[in-house]
Amino acid sequence: MFLKSKEASNTNESKIVDNIRALSIDMIHEAGSGHPGIALGAAPILYTLYAKHLKINPDDPNWINRDRFIMSCGHGSSLLYATLYMSGYHLTLDDLKKFRTFQSKTPGHPEYLITPGVDMSTGPLGQGFASAVGMAIGESYLREYYHKQGIHLVDYYTYVLCSDGDLMEGISYEAAALAGTLKLNKLIVLYDSNKICLDGSTDDVNTIDTTKYFSSLNWNVTTVDGEDLNAIDSAITKAKQSSLPNMIIVNTTIGKYSKLEGTKEVHGTPLTEDDITHIKHQLNIRDIPFTVSNEAKEEMQNMIGSRCLENYQKWQQDYDHLSDDIKQQFVKITEHDLSLDHLDFDYPISSEETESLRESSSKILNALAKGNPLFLGGSSDVSSSMMTRLTEFADYSKENRTGRNLLYGVREHAMGAIMNGLSLVGVRNFGSTYLAFSDYLKPALRLACQMNLPNIYIFSHDSITVGPDGPTHQPVEQLISLRAMPNLEVFRPADANEMIGVYKLVASKKQGPSAIILGRNRTKVKENTSISEVKKGAYIVKRENRQIDAIIISCGEELDLALEVEKQLQEKGYDIRVVSMPSISLFKKQNQSYQKEILPDNAKVFVIEASSSYSWYEFVWNEKCLITVNQFGFSGNKDHILEAFGFTTEQITMKIENLLK
Repeated sequence: MFLKSKEASNTNESKIVDNIRALSIDMIHEAGSGHPGIALGAAPILYTLYAKHLKINPDDPNWINRDRFIMSCGHGSSLLYATLYMSGYHLTLDDLKKFRTFQSKTPGHPEYLITPGVDMSTGPLGQGFASAVGMAIGESYLREYYHKQGIHLVDYYTYVLCSDGDLMEGISYEAAALAGTLKLNKLIVLYDSNKICLDGSTDDVNTIDTTKYFSSLNWNVTTVDGEDLNAIDSAITKAKQSSLPNMIIVNTTIGKYSKLEGTKEVHGTPLTEDDITHIKHQLNIRDIPFTVSNEAKEEMQNMIGSRCLENYQKWQQDYDHLSDDIKQQFVKITEHDLSLDHLDFDYPISSEETESLRESSSKILNALAKGNPLFLGGSSDVSSSMMTRLTEFADYSKENRTGRNLLYGVREHAMGAIMNGLSLVGVRNFGSTYLAFSDYLKPALRLACQMNLPNIYIFSHDSITVGPDGPTHQPVEQLISLRAMPNLEVFRPADANEMIGVYKLVASKKQGPSAIILGRNRTKVKENTSISEVKKGAYIVKRENRQIDAIIISCGEELDLALEVEKQLQEKGYDIRVVSMPSISLFKKQNQSYQKEILPDNAKVFVIEASSSYSWYEFVWNEKCLITVNQFGFSGNKDHILEAFGFTTEQITMKIENLLK
């Protein structure tokens, strides 16, 4: 619990640190798996941060104005859980004893919305570091946005604990370069530099001079001894006064006090009972599992309460005087509801028009931005190609924290993680790049799916019709990869009507990520496509006249081709139904009666999509009915490429006719 503020005593700080160490290794021993090295070596860092610096309320872990802490080195979860327990978060010793067990509040790596006090799911190294940059951007945007309205209720720091492994992953350097450029001075990274990785010494694989490197990226860099609590405390205090993002290099000993300290053997393997006894003897802690000093626990909570309680109560008083509209914005953020409020972006569409889906998307994004001030986004240096620039708004920069256009540079990896950080602090956002490069941000997208974040991914140049850019820019396997991702809704609309329908669905979502797949070429605005039917995932755009000889499923640019094929087959006497399926996953969520209404049993079904066949096997009666692409493309004129792959009206008509005879 959050103890009442009182003057903190001078209970031996090392006693608190050592209780955190002991709890951490007991959890790992009980589970039979985990990483004791970081728990023993980095405990002084987390103690100092939580006891002396983090602005938090353990009784209100979702408080908007709390400082954020990201355990980027998620393998150190036992250390985090032990620290949260000692700090007064709603965790019990029984929760700690269930570390790494099924459906416990203390999973193997930190998981968002599972453990109180965990601000992000981490584990894949580098993701937490990069997402924290997004959190810092989001904090600065919200702070300045509300300040302009005379509201001073968003003002917090973002802290990260990272490891040697985090700083070997390239995503960290992408994000760090952007953070330095933007001067995100409320971002403070504590680097647990123990110089050991699972395979041995980091000297064998990494010779970067971290001080020089981060200094060159426009960061403030400090180095301290990991056992010197005063030095760690002082470094954090100074970092909070810096005009630049901060890297505090904390030199630690992995597995401190273990017989294996300083070696790779203590990194990811549970300690023996003999070693645990050896450690606890040195720490003067009883050799009984999960023994905790109540005095040390109370003292740590008193230290937090003496700093934070009055600040929290003052914030609540100021909050009570806000207007109902602003309160509602804060409530939505607290409840993880990032749905957009104003969805008035319909525009007149004529069936005589052609329009690229990039153009349709651009119109809608700009309309959404006008009505929703907490909505922003950007691209990995391709906003002109993606048409994702918010034309009436400025760029976010170190001079303008309320700009709505994020300039990520050529950094897809970092963009994906920064998008996660923005959503985690309550800023709805989109990111965009070519579909072929979606693989660059896949690890971050995967975490967004696990955390159920409502990120909007806009991927353009969606097929071999990219043409002259060649096979490196022509996606083939990306769509099936995205469609296979649990909890990701993938949309491939065919025209402006479906584009509006897709954005209405996506913008109104409270949670859960969406990927919108766009073509670069102009498509016909079709008479029978529907804004409202998109929500069902699939619907009929051309009905049969009397009986169904075959059904053609298609989506995206290829729907035009499917309709042309239907005309030719009709002239040959075949009665064809054409189904638009912009979202396979949404269609599969419909009830069985609707699915059978669209795709009746025993109907011969064909699929036309210039992408991998693996998305579509469940819908067809024979794999020969898949008119798809399972090899890399070519460089050249798009019409020549389509012909080479059999994607012309005449070729497909002939193929379907031969199969129907």
